[in-house]
Amino acid sequence: MTLRALLFSAALAAAWFLPAGNAVAESALQQTGALPRGGTYVIDPDSTIASAAIGLWFRVPGAGYDDSTPGIADLAATAAAVAPLASGKSLFALVHSVGGELNVEVYPDIVGIAIVVPASAARRVVAAITAAYYAPAVDDVAVKTARANAAVLGVQQRYEADATLHDLLFKQIFADGPAHYAPLPISVSQITSISTAQISAFAKRAFRSENSILALSGNVDASSLTAVTDGGGAGRMDPPYDSTLAAVPTSATASGLVGGIGLAWIGPPIADEKASSALDFIADYLFRDETGVVTRALDQSAGDASVVGQFITLHNPGVMVVTIGGDHADKVRDRILGALSALRTPLDVQTFNAAREAFLYHVASDTQTPQERADNLGWYGVEGNLGYAPGIIDGTYGRSVRALDPAYVADVVKQYLATPVVVNMQAKESSQ
Repeated sequence: MTLRALLFSAALAAAWFLPAGNAVAESALQQTGALPRGGTYVIDPDSTIASAAIGLWFRVPGAGYDDSTPGIADLAATAAAVAPLASGKSLFALVHSVGGELNVEVYPDIVGIAIVVPASAARRVVAAITAAYYAPAVDDVAVKTARANAAVLGVQQRYEADATLHDLLFKQIFADGPAHYAPLPISVSQITSISTAQISAFAKRAFRSENSILALSGNVDASSLTAVTDGGGAGRMDPPYDSTLAAVPTSATASGLVGGIGLAWIGPPIADEKASSALDFIADYLFRDETGVVTRALDQSAGDASVVGQFITLHNPGVMVVTIGGDHADKVRDRILGALSALRTPLDVQTFNAAREAFLYHVASDTQTPQERADNLGWYGVEGNLGYAPGIIDGTYGRSVRALDPAYVADVVKQYLATPVVVNMQAKESSQ
């Protein structure tokens, strides 16, 4: 999966956040249940560490409930984080005061608020994050801050080929619905045209307690749940905000401040666990930094080409995305397509078994921190299959990976990874 993290530190900034391998490490004491005022919780405790991760995740259409206001979810989520609470201090200010970090993660169909703090502050932060979102009090000052943050992020994204190509590929694949629109518009006029009243109304509808999953990981326990004092209590989580596929997805050419090539293939839904795991495996085998077949070959070449490839696990459908930057992008594209074509023939058993074990190791090594575990539990939960997250005891992710074999993986390549949708982004001079 790909998580777009709008990073809050001492100053507001942004970065792409990639929870490794779409998976989380197992915990022996994981608990799930219903919050008393609406919503679901999942607790993934580890008392051996000193930090706590608190994530609050919602099903939210990023472009608004009628898809007419792209960026509204980003503005609402950010404004709620910086608006003063009853104490007079905002959620962001509280997290900053205890030395923590807050990320607002906005996608076409979901929003996640991810916080890491010292364990001693966990209960206060649980109280503050649920107050900020279950009872949002968005005002003009908070919206002004959110707009300024979005404007900075929009400029930054224009220089990030990976992020821009992601959005352009989704626009080609999905004819309408939330995924057709970039979660963060780069147009300042789009950002400023959404009023405080619209943002406030959206926040109250989107961030209802019953529309949420509260994920706690690290040095946490169930006592923190008693700190939740806000929430409506009635109702259910919204159904998933799936988008409509284009009848015949077409390739496109675009211009940007940086050049690059994006490739995308429509994949299985999250409910098809074995096929989704196979695509995760393929992405790891080919594109993992330093060890992937494609990336390792590029590292040994003389150019500066870079490749990012991953299967994005979504409710329905998932999407495999590969983005290419740097020199000789056309040649790199051909290398990628050749590597995928080669996988149509099953790997020999020895090579496959070694690659599968390496993938399982990567999953474990990349999901050791509380934030990584909480993020993945929140993501899989709101996408509709919490039990598939590998951090769930007796979950199905690990079993799905173990059930893969060379012939099945080759069949998945044939079924899903034939002709890609391609976006060629050509660099132009900045007008600024």
